[in-house]
Amino acid sequence: MNTYDEIIQLALERGFYFPSSELYSDANAGFWEYGPNGVRMKNKFLELWRRELVRRDNMLEIDGSQIMSKNVFMASGHLTNFTDPIVKCKKCSSSFRADKLIQEVAKIEVPERLENEGVDDIILQNNIKCPLCKGEISKSERFNMMFKIEIGPNRDEAYLRPETCQSIFVDFSRLFKVSRGKLPLGIAQVGKSFRNEISPRQGLLRLREFYQAEIEVFCNPAKLNDLNKYDEIKNTLLRFYDTRIVELSVEEALEQKRSCQIS
Repeated sequence: MNTYDEIIQLALERGFYFPSSELYSDANAGFWEYGPNGVRMKNKFLELWRRELVRRDNMLEIDGSQIMSKNVFMASGHLTNFTDPIVKCKKCSSSFRADKLIQEVAKIEVPERLENEGVDDIILQNNIKCPLCKGEISKSERFNMMFKIEIGPNRDEAYLRPETCQSIFVDFSRLFKVSRGKLPLGIAQVGKSFRNEISPRQGLLRLREFYQAEIEVFCNPAKLNDLNKYDEIKNTLLRFYDTRIVELSVEEALEQKRSCQIS
């Protein structure tokens, strides 16, 4: 038994966390329950997060809806861009996340924004087959990870939020008024987010339903010198991932208006 399996076994035995609906054969992967010890551990983390970040810097904390309208995610780009490449085995019909399959079989890191054609070329060049039955792999498609739901008798289209930040941005105008229009303004939220992962794994690290503790700080970029703590962090290095990993200081990232994913 490896270290990961030992941790999972200990978590099960001590009541930290365990699979949801585990008594039933149709229980889906990617959903976990927190037991008594798990809840205590989670609450201690949240107490630390609130004390050392939220209250320390006088941030606002909100609790937004987990279900939001289609237009929210059209505006944010999630309906078109919140996707992962997926491939299927032509023999056994198993589905795989293409970039993870390539990484596991060929040890090649696939850039996040690589087009489907590029993914297909890597699979073909490395002769990657289905890891379950060695069957031929189909061409890649894009799989949207949003959980779509229907509301009311008219079945109005809506979605479970994939990140907690949506409410923060949508509610900013009202929150700005509540704070009496003062920048910088930090807004925090902790709650459930939902992503329809193709192949959830690694215990609590890749889930379909999970907690996020998120903070967004709004400021006037023309008045960064007025920020009390900007000088303390402007030389801190951040790792940005686009088609490759780039390290930039906070100051350099702001000057370049970088908005890609930070790792």
